[in-house]
Amino acid sequence: MTILTFKSEDIFEDIPDDPDNVIMNIPPQVLELTGWVAGDTLQIEVKNRILSINKKAEDNATQG
Repeated sequence: MTILTFKSEDIFEDIPDDPDNVIMNIPPQVLELTGWVAGDTLQIEVKNRILSINKKAEDNATQG
């Protein structure tokens, strides 16, 4: 298991004129390690201030 650590300001970006939401930018290192591409469906969990992201199972099953 690889654990990468990033500062929140490197991941989350405010959306102008939308104070209730933010943009989450996935770092290139994460995309390279996971093989995620545009259009993948990701599951995101926050627990004890730790953000976990995994590709949804049905997406994993369709790639071979």
